[in-house]
Amino acid sequence: HGTIADAVLGVVSGLGDGLPAVGLLTSLMLYNFRAGLAGLSGYLLSGLLAQVLKHAFDMPRPPAVFEHVHVLGAALTAHSFPSGHATTDGTMAMLCLCLWGARTWKAWMGVALFLVAAYGRIYGGVHFPLDVVTGLILGFGSMAACWRWSAHPAVAGWAESPWGWRVPAVLLMVEAAVLGTGYHMQPSTAQVLAPVLSVAALVWVTQSWRIKRGNPRPF
Repeated sequence: HGTIADAVLGVVSGLGDGLPAVGLLTSLMLYNFRAGLAGLSGYLLSGLLAQVLKHAFDMPRPPAVFEHVHVLGAALTAHSFPSGHATTDGTMAMLCLCLWGARTWKAWMGVALFLVAAYGRIYGGVHFPLDVVTGLILGFGSMAACWRWSAHPAVAGWAESPWGWRVPAVLLMVEAAVLGTGYHMQPSTAQVLAPVLSVAALVWVTQSWRIKRGNPRPF
């Protein structure tokens, strides 16, 4: 452990938090409806599976088992298996591969970022390695299944309808408001992401609206 690692992983591990992840996926729907919808579906499916397993096993977390655990944020003690954050990270990593392809550097940069975020849950003392690995597998599998489902012709029909832009835009503005008005990140060391992503969400909505009106000038 070290000061720099604490600072970096304390923030990056927050990418697996629920609302920021949903905000990123909703933003993606404005530009690529299929990818955003598949990502949200994968997030919901993997999250449901993770919660079922969490309550079925009810495993203790590292601070409940060991003394002197290096913890970032609050010292959580229950529902360790599997890691919900890592499940989200696995969904996002697989989405990068589905969206950009396994032969592009962008995809692997995204995969690396979310794998580091998942590792941050071990580094931060709130999960065991098995919790994180299982969460990643749940995320990978759920996202792969939802990506295949999103190839259905009905998804393309939704994307072409006026509601294909309006619904994500409204949802994203609501998410931005919640993030910017006191949402508590987990871990708390990633709290800086809340206002940053809130402002970014509003920028994405506005820029997407400019593109739809045929005036994609940058801010």
